Amino acid sequence: MHPIFRLFHHMTRKTWFALVVVIFAAMLDSIFTLLTPWVAKNIINLIFESGDFTTQLHALKLWVPVYIGIGFFASIFRFLQRYINEYVSQSVIYDIRNTLYAKIQKQSIDFFDRIETGQLISRGTSDIEAIRRLLSIGMRIFLRSICLYLGIFVMVGLMDWKLMLILTALAPVLFIIMFTYARKIRPLMRKIQNKFGDMNSVLAENVYGASVVRAFAAEDYEFDKFERENERYLQMNMQMARLRAFLTTMFPLILGIGSFLLLFVGGRMIILGGDMDIGRLIAINSYLIMLQMPTRFMSFAILHFQEGSASLNRIFEIIDMEKKIQNKPEAIPMPEIKGAISFQHVTFSYVEGNPPVLKNINLEIKPGEIVAFLGTTGSGKSTIVSLVPRFYDPQEGVIKIDGIDIRDVLVETLRQQISIVQQEAFLFAKTIRENIAFGKPDATEEEIIRAAKIAQAHDFIMSFPNGYDTIVGERGVTLSGGQKQRLTIARALLLNTPILIMDDSSSALDFETEYQFQKAINELIKNRTTLIITQRLSTIKFATKIIVMDKGRIIEAGTHEELMAKEGLYKYLYETQLIEQEFGPIKEPLQETSSKTTTAKEIAGGRK
Repeated sequence: MHPIFRLFHHMTRKTWFALVVVIFAAMLDSIFTLLTPWVAKNIINLIFESGDFTTQLHALKLWVPVYIGIGFFASIFRFLQRYINEYVSQSVIYDIRNTLYAKIQKQSIDFFDRIETGQLISRGTSDIEAIRRLLSIGMRIFLRSICLYLGIFVMVGLMDWKLMLILTALAPVLFIIMFTYARKIRPLMRKIQNKFGDMNSVLAENVYGASVVRAFAAEDYEFDKFERENERYLQMNMQMARLRAFLTTMFPLILGIGSFLLLFVGGRMIILGGDMDIGRLIAINSYLIMLQMPTRFMSFAILHFQEGSASLNRIFEIIDMEKKIQNKPEAIPMPEIKGAISFQHVTFSYVEGNPPVLKNINLEIKPGEIVAFLGTTGSGKSTIVSLVPRFYDPQEGVIKIDGIDIRDVLVETLRQQISIVQQEAFLFAKTIRENIAFGKPDATEEEIIRAAKIAQAHDFIMSFPNGYDTIVGERGVTLSGGQKQRLTIARALLLNTPILIMDDSSSALDFETEYQFQKAINELIKNRTTLIITQRLSTIKFATKIIVMDKGRIIEAGTHEELMAKEGLYKYLYETQLIEQEFGPIKEPLQETSSKTTTAKEIAGGRK
C-alpha cells in the first residue's frame, strides 16, 4: 500500500466531511475562475461588434458586475478551500504526530541503540512538516489543478475544437516533463531528508558532548565534520534546484510556443473571414495562458507529493518497526513482588550473530539480598541487571522473579515494581520536585523530602533560593555531577519498590557523602532485593553477596570473606584496584594471589 493511502486511516468522520467540502470548494473555485475569460469574451464582442454607444454602455453595465461577482465568489470558495484544507491537514498531522511519539515511547531500549537521536528528531520535525505541506498545499493545488485542466479543455473545446487540438498537442509534452521530473526527484528527496537527519545527528552529538569536545580541543575537527555533512546537503539541494529551474523554465517556453501558434492560427482565421471572432480568440488565448497556472501547480504538487511520500516512508518505518519486547497475548499482571530472582542458563547477545555478552548464566538471588556485581570492563555487569526489568530478552534461558517467568507477565506491571538508578544521571528540564516525583507524580511533599534526605540531597536543595521549585535546566545542566546523581537516587527511592537496581550510582558521590548515603540507605533496603553494580569498596563490603564476572560468565560468588579466602580474581581486584581507589596507591608490590586463576593472570599481565 502506498503511504499516501495510509493517511486515510488517520482521518476521523469529521475530517472526511471536511475533505469533501474541500473538494467541492476546489471545483466551485475552478468553475468561477474558468468563467472569467468567457465573460471577457462576451464583453469584447459586444464592444467591437456594436457601434452603438448606448448598446456598449448597456453591455458594460450588465457584464462588468457579473465579472466582478464571479471574481468575488471565486475568492470565497478559494478561502474556504484553503482554510478547511488546513484543518484537514492539521488534524491528520496531529494524529500522526501522536502515533509516532507513542510508538517511540513504547519501543524497547534496543530501538534507541539502532536509531540515532538526530534521525528521530528529523523524522519528528522536518518529516512531519513535509507531510503537512503535502496535505495542506500539495493536496489543495492538486485538486485545483485537475479541475482547471479539465475545465480549460472543455471550455476551449466548446469555443473551437480546432484550436483545442493545439492544447491537446501541448498537454502530452507537459505531462512527460512533469513525470520525468517526478521520477528523478523522488529518490533525491529521500537522500536529502536522510542527509538532513545525519546533520541533526552530528549537531545533537556536539550539543550533548559539548564538554568532551572542548576538553579535547576538538572544536575544529567537529566543525570540519559538520561542514562535510553540510556540504553534501548543499550539493543535493543544488541538484534539486537545477531540476526545479529546468521545470519552471520549460513550462513557460512550451506554453509561449503554444500561445504563438494559437494566435497565429486564430488570427489567420479572423483575417480570412473564418468562423472566429476577436472575443473568442482572446478568451481561448487566456485559457492557454491560464493553462500555465495548473501546470505549475501540478509541478509543485508533484514536488510536495514526492517530498511527503519520502517523509511518510520514514515516519511509517518507525511506526511499523517491530517492538522486540512485547507482552504475550496471554500475559498476566505481575503479582506483588517479594524479590526472589533466578537466572537459569541465560545467554544474551545485543546483536544476533555477534559473540554473546552473557554466557550460560545461572544465579539465584533470595528476597532481601543485596547483591553486588563486580568485574572488569565488558564483563557483562550492566547487561545482567538490564535483563531483570526486561529492557532486553535473552536469546536462551529463563529469568524468573518469585518463580514467575518475566516474559509471562505484563512488562509495565513488572517495571512498576522495580526502581532503577542508572550510571548516567538524567534529569528533565523541570523543577527538582518534579524530577524526584517523576515516577510517582502524586507523591506528597513529605515523601519527596524524605527521599531527598535519604539520598543526602535535601541540604543542597535547600541552599537554592527556590528550594524544591528550582528549575534544573536541560539534562540538569545547572547541577554538579554528584548533585544530579543524588536526585536520581532520590527519584528511585521515592518509589519504594521491592527490587532496586543501582548501576554504579555512587560513582559521582564524594567519600563523605557516600558514607552518609550508605548509612541512610541501610534501613531503606531492608526486605528489598537490591542489585548493585559498583567498583567502590565501601559498597562491595556492604553487600550480602558478591558476584564476580569476567567475559560474560560468573566466575565467583559469595561474601567478601568467602571470596578473599578463595584467593581468586576477586582478591586480586580487591588488592590491586579496590583498596587503591579507597585509600590511594599501594606502595608495596602485591604478591600474585593465585596461580590457579587464569583470569587473574591475564589481568595481572604476567606480573609476579
